Amino acid sequence: MGETGAGKKEIIFNGIPASPGISFGEVFVVNIEELPITDEKIHADRVEDEIKLFQSALKATEMELTKLHSRLQDEMGEEHAKIFDSHLLILTDEVMAKETLDLIRKKHLNASFAFSTVIDKTLTIFEDMKDEYLKERAEDIRDIKRRLIRNLLGQKVEGLANLRKKAIVVARSLTPSDTAAFKKKYVLAFVTDIGGSTSHAAIIARSQGIPAVVGLEDFSRHAKPYDQVIVDGFTGQVVLHPASETVKLYKRAQVKFREMERQLLKLKDYPAVTLDGHTIELSGNIEIADEVEDVISHGAKGVGLFRTEYFFIVRDTLPSEDEQYKYYSSVVKRLAPDPVIVRTLDIGGDKIAKWAGGEKEDNPFMGWRGIRFTLSRKDIFRTQLRAIYRAAAHGRVRIMFPMISVMDEVRMARSICAEVTEDLKRERYKIGENVEIGIMIETPSAVAIADRLGREVDFFSIGTNDLIQYALAVDRGNRRISYLYDALNPSILLMIRDTVAAAHKNGIWVGVCGEMPASVHGALVLIGLGLDEFSAISYLIPEIKKIIRSVTYDETRSLVRKALNTATAGEVRQLVNDFIYYKRPELREFIPESPS
Repeated sequence: MGETGAGKKEIIFNGIPASPGISFGEVFVVNIEELPITDEKIHADRVEDEIKLFQSALKATEMELTKLHSRLQDEMGEEHAKIFDSHLLILTDEVMAKETLDLIRKKHLNASFAFSTVIDKTLTIFEDMKDEYLKERAEDIRDIKRRLIRNLLGQKVEGLANLRKKAIVVARSLTPSDTAAFKKKYVLAFVTDIGGSTSHAAIIARSQGIPAVVGLEDFSRHAKPYDQVIVDGFTGQVVLHPASETVKLYKRAQVKFREMERQLLKLKDYPAVTLDGHTIELSGNIEIADEVEDVISHGAKGVGLFRTEYFFIVRDTLPSEDEQYKYYSSVVKRLAPDPVIVRTLDIGGDKIAKWAGGEKEDNPFMGWRGIRFTLSRKDIFRTQLRAIYRAAAHGRVRIMFPMISVMDEVRMARSICAEVTEDLKRERYKIGENVEIGIMIETPSAVAIADRLGREVDFFSIGTNDLIQYALAVDRGNRRISYLYDALNPSILLMIRDTVAAAHKNGIWVGVCGEMPASVHGALVLIGLGLDEFSAISYLIPEIKKIIRSVTYDETRSLVRKALNTATAGEVRQLVNDFIYYKRPELREFIPESPS
């Protein structure tokens, strides 16, 4: 720690990197604290007045959300705006309103306390869920609660709408209502105490190119308005009251990053080919349709992973076939003739409970998720597949099934695909011809039978995030054992080697769509392991392309042969470091180093 010019000690916080970039600036605290609610009872002669107050607050809140919906749709697109569809559904829920009114009439509770009592029951259900997506949806319910309570108490809803100069936004959490009101030109970065990489604030930040760090636990308690702060969206580090030397280090890192980004973007239109002529296809990962422009601007060849979950999660009702068709088509048309791999729903039991009648599971990551869910809910699966096949008429589409663990799942899914295509043809819909069908390899059992699975599908895509988690028995969100979660563990490299060999033996291509290619160590090892395709977040594509174009395929193959004979991830990492330092020093700039 050092001393700042104001005499305050520098404090370093570590969170979850949610959106890349480095920002400096003053703190702007978003005040979304709960307003005080008392359980004070009202006199009988005030009951009707309290009912009118509640109904008036409902209308006022509905108008606010409707305006926010329109604004978000104009500025960020329909998919972001859909978030408020679920807000409005909760707000206009007749059961919620009736229960609140009953408490006012029968128990003479004041409107604020009555409404709080009712909505807190729903909030508790979501807060108790283990699934990360649903925990973050609880923030949407808190958002509605705060907004309506403020209207009941006659308090103006404050937030990012009041930001009038450039600042770093700090909050306990950021709800859709908060982020809907901000103007991009004023927001230097987002910093939140809670939330993960799938939180609304994280998704908005990535789509808008704003650095963000989440999951800092208690940063908002330490940061005060106008405090100086540095946000490192690459490492997840946030520096409060940075010392002058720290500022200089990060300034240099920021300049270096921006210059490197400019240089890397010059490679946008060049092929991803090694010095000895080995080509690797580079694709982008997207969560929402709005990210397509980033895929194009960073030189990716299509989409290697189109996560479809977000389109389902931001709403309380299932999207129709036509809604999904329009959504997928917008991506396919924009990227044609480059391919788009659409992954079918990869959501767990907790995550879909609200609209699919699922039950809470003790361990949803090993439960009713991915292909297991869609095969048990064929109505949802068929609707999604129909929409995908129809969208495939507008370009090159590949379908990918997640969480495959046994052969039966592949055969059942392919059978449903065949039925769906026959139905669509009979109904005279235009559909894509020769749509490739692939699977994600992300369970040890899938690796074990990869040779047999390769006879049934057109391609593999290795989901390294889950493969590492399942193979090493490590919950990647558990900080106590996070040191075990390492893509360079020799057991993971052996599994990838075997999967690639099985794919090529069966004459099919194999890609990777997890976060492993995001590091120079992972990228070099994957090149040497013989992967045909890498898919990554768009902003990483130029960096990965530079790495590919800086080495020969033969030397990475030699590197991998040595790595496969090591015993630890540390030994693999040292091998790669030695390779870079002694053979390819131009790649040193990609070895991560914290400026502080």
